[in-house]
Amino acid sequence: MIEKTSKTKLKICIVGEKSVGKTSLLERYVFGTFGGDSGASSGTKMSLMSSRNIEAGGKVVDVDVAFFDLMGATAVRDSFKEVLFWGAHGFLAVADMTRSETIRALPAWVKVVRSIAGEIPFQVLLNKADLAPGGELSFDDSGWFNSRFPKTPYHLVSARSSIGVEDGVDALIKAVIESILAKAAVKKETPVRVGEISKKILSFAKRRSPMGVPKKDLLMVIKNVDHDSLMAEIEELKKNGLVTIELTGPASFLVKITEKGEKQLELTAAH
Repeated sequence: MIEKTSKTKLKICIVGEKSVGKTSLLERYVFGTFGGDSGASSGTKMSLMSSRNIEAGGKVVDVDVAFFDLMGATAVRDSFKEVLFWGAHGFLAVADMTRSETIRALPAWVKVVRSIAGEIPFQVLLNKADLAPGGELSFDDSGWFNSRFPKTPYHLVSARSSIGVEDGVDALIKAVIESILAKAAVKKETPVRVGEISKKILSFAKRRSPMGVPKKDLLMVIKNVDHDSLMAEIEELKKNGLVTIELTGPASFLVKITEKGEKQLELTAAH
């Protein structure tokens, strides 16, 4: 019997060079529409897809996914990578099958996302399969891709015709959920230790429960800690199941203490 779990919220980024069809793929997946190739997007666009059931790890998970669609300018990527990729659960790296240079650019996108988000799951969507000869990668592109990404799942897709889009995105979401469930199973057997900064975060979150603490308030209240260090502490608390993070925008969120976090706070206070 497959177990039904509670609702889960995920942050998924979609990255790649300009005009590879990132926005079109997202619109096809979320809304089932295709607006045509209108050129490069400007800025960052977020689309929400709610209440989708994904079967993973013997469970049916009800997920709300916040998709962050990033324009393909490397200057924007490198300037705002901490804001855009921090807290992501997974990402889609997109290339245009008809433009080899966009495929060759994928390693740089993967590297920069993982430099901020860590070793999170990702999959490659090779878009415009309907325009590629025979609907396949060229011999040279196929050989290069397999040498650089030998174990990375990839999907030949078309935002225009919808071929492969749903399967490709669902595959990533499933991989993310399986990764989360596997980490949760390990955490149940591992004692949690928290430092002074984490104690302050938990204490503040408990005082603000159940509404949660905005990121900006934590930065104001917890002194002598730089932004990156504070984000690392929050991420570690989230990984250990002591807090949850509720996205309120591309660069903002609420930190909420969990029941496990409250017990951990009581335990540390007793010592």
